[in-house]
Amino acid sequence: MIDLNNPVWTAIRGAGARVDACLRRLEAGEGDFRENVDRLADNTSHQLSWYDVTAYALPHVARLCEKLSVEEKLYLIAQMGPAVAAESQVSLSPDTEEFREFHEGLAPLAQEARELVEHHMEEIKALPKDLPLVFAVAALALLWDRKRAWYLYLYAPWDELPALCPDCDWYEECMDFSLEEEPEFVTPGALDEEGAWLQKLLTEIGDQTLLPRLPYLYGTCTCPECGASGPLWEWIDRAFEEG
Repeated sequence: MIDLNNPVWTAIRGAGARVDACLRRLEAGEGDFRENVDRLADNTSHQLSWYDVTAYALPHVARLCEKLSVEEKLYLIAQMGPAVAAESQVSLSPDTEEFREFHEGLAPLAQEARELVEHHMEEIKALPKDLPLVFAVAALALLWDRKRAWYLYLYAPWDELPALCPDCDWYEECMDFSLEEEPEFVTPGALDEEGAWLQKLLTEIGDQTLLPRLPYLYGTCTCPECGASGPLWEWIDRAFEEG
């Protein structure tokens, strides 16, 4: 963990305000907790982009969790989910300080998320408005696949999703996933371990937005031009990277 007095904080990039100042306020309990968390989240995940400062901030966020109430932990983890998921877009090299700092914070935050899911479901369900679903996606980023969580943030509310065929380069930028009718090029599939975990969590929080789309997200896309088939997640990945 890099001390907040270290000069490195003046050199590493965030989205705007100094992240070390946000962390100082949170650690000191100054001001409104949620406003401070929102400011921290805005400066580590603006426009779902990766910022180098996120890696250095994460161990401090994890340490902060140790003294928070359940409700405060839930809010903090929910709001920091996009920053964690955005790491999937840079693939930090294991021989860098950023990688070490990121994973130093990731492991305890993942444990916090696991314990909240396993032991505090009532508090999760009691979160206001859309926060239970936001927390669920953050938990996916922390406990399972950060790239899939990042796509869920990026394409919410999932009425339209992209796909790119790996064989003939057929590209559909906006497949209809409104579920007003069956998605045209996708057949639902059996959920893998991750999908089953997410389905259980979404069912428990009473979600009706992402939950009915899961069998399709974990299903198979078939190209209408060449007939090739493959996992939709992989075709979404290809569409984002090459489409």
